[in-house]
Amino acid sequence: MTAPSLLAGLWQTLTRGRPSERGAGGSSFETDWADLLVRLGLPPRALRDVVEADSLHPHFHYRHYAQPKKDGGRREIAEPDAALKRVQQEIIARWFTAEQPHPSAVAYQKGKSTADHVWAHAGAEVVVTADVRDFFPSTSAWRVEDWWRRRVDDDTARLLTRLTTHRGGLPQGAPTSPALSNLVNRELDARLDCRSKAAGARYTRYCDDLAFSWSDGWGPPSDFEAGVRSALHEVGYELHPEKGWRVHGRRDEPEITGVILTRHGSVRLPERLGRVMRTLGRSADAHDARRLEGYLGYAEMVTRRRARKK
Repeated sequence: MTAPSLLAGLWQTLTRGRPSERGAGGSSFETDWADLLVRLGLPPRALRDVVEADSLHPHFHYRHYAQPKKDGGRREIAEPDAALKRVQQEIIARWFTAEQPHPSAVAYQKGKSTADHVWAHAGAEVVVTADVRDFFPSTSAWRVEDWWRRRVDDDTARLLTRLTTHRGGLPQGAPTSPALSNLVNRELDARLDCRSKAAGARYTRYCDDLAFSWSDGWGPPSDFEAGVRSALHEVGYELHPEKGWRVHGRRDEPEITGVILTRHGSVRLPERLGRVMRTLGRSADAHDARRLEGYLGYAEMVTRRRARKK
């Protein structure tokens, strides 16, 4: 396939077969997409260069920096430049809106939050929490490309993979990564959900945080952990060596995504957040008052039980 026809195919894919608003006269992709690239200060053939060189350079770049984690570690962020971010946002608008993740994946979903992840396990007698190590970079480019290949032709899949992955995985910092992390893992979530139901458990996932719960006191079967680890390993994931697999009884009041499941079947914020809120409440600074409003809104969202889809 030649580069012009490849790009035309990409545009047809991204527009889901809709004709160009410009009508006849020239390739719809090279006309419509080139307009965006020109507005971004890039040559009309920028994406063709990406295909031919199998590289984002020299047109697109990532900025790398680290953010501290709550556990003392550091999270590596790869932030796309303004031009690449705009292209990724176009991909989101033209493709992802028609795709649905597995119902067990509650992160990055409109109308859902960590509250949906936590309340799904409220009142359970046994809760297992599991944490996937380096979730975004471990969501490999080959899996992303395989996902695209099931939807578009091979050449277009390579281009879209190059535009949405970095250094062999999903870049934490790109706008396309959250949705892709859910969509690429739909089959994994379905497998873990099926395994959980067979074991009498409920399963939800919020990004890299997995939770399984049992309403009775039996908890996971003896082979349950091995089965989960095997399913994760088959797609390139592994659990965190320290906090990767923890079994909690109801009286343990486990913390899930920063929220406590109480022994009484409700949800509360951890004491460390309560201390922060009390400190802000004693401050006369207007900035602290706005921060306190944010914390109070968060507390209302996660601790108030609403009617949630079972």
